[in-house]
Amino acid sequence: MELKGIVFDGDGVLFDTEKLHVLAWKEVFKHYTINLSKDDFDKGIGVDDRIFLKKLKDIGKIRKDIDIEETIEKKYEELLKIINKKNIGVSNKIKKVIKYLKDKYKIGIASNSEKKFVLKVLELSGLNKFIDVVVTKSDVQNPKPFPDIYNKVSKKLKIPISNLIAFEDSETGILSAKTSGIFCVGVLTTQPLEKIKMADIIIDEINLKNVKKIIKIFEGKNENKKY
Repeated sequence: MELKGIVFDGDGVLFDTEKLHVLAWKEVFKHYTINLSKDDFDKGIGVDDRIFLKKLKDIGKIRKDIDIEETIEKKYEELLKIINKKNIGVSNKIKKVIKYLKDKYKIGIASNSEKKFVLKVLELSGLNKFIDVVVTKSDVQNPKPFPDIYNKVSKKLKIPISNLIAFEDSETGILSAKTSGIFCVGVLTTQPLEKIKMADIIIDEINLKNVKKIIKIFEGKNENKKY
């Protein structure tokens, strides 16, 4: 199969920003005197904020009277404060991969975060000039694990699903990619192997060597599953 485009999730894949989401949530929950465990926050990795908060309500971790939309808005206000204070760096390995891919393929972002956050992180990291298309949960009716985000990325890139590869780090993201029909690479950055085992290929990290191998596998139909 000919490869024409690569699509990356943002948090936990291109950017080490999952911990920033946790910091923002903690600031918001502090006002409600709510303390969540690491396990509670881990269950929110890759998950839409509305779904995350609803599940917390369902299991009694947060009060039923807390307004979900208002809480999400507060969370993103805190998140934007945090990223304006912190140095949002991108690893040299990621930079090498993006620069290598840019001259050969279209590059898209498929994120379950808010659009304004993703665009700000891309700007601060300096990767915005390499990205052709950004699609987030703000652009679709149904966030990940539904396939809407990946379907829209495909449409905006003007590349068929069958000619794309996706990189995801969460069970939610992989389900979204796989449901859309995209060949999906699971990256072991934020979740254990059992959570991402449904990916077509699993790698420990994104680096140039791994990416080149994945492209060969995609185009040559090799059946290797893990590096």
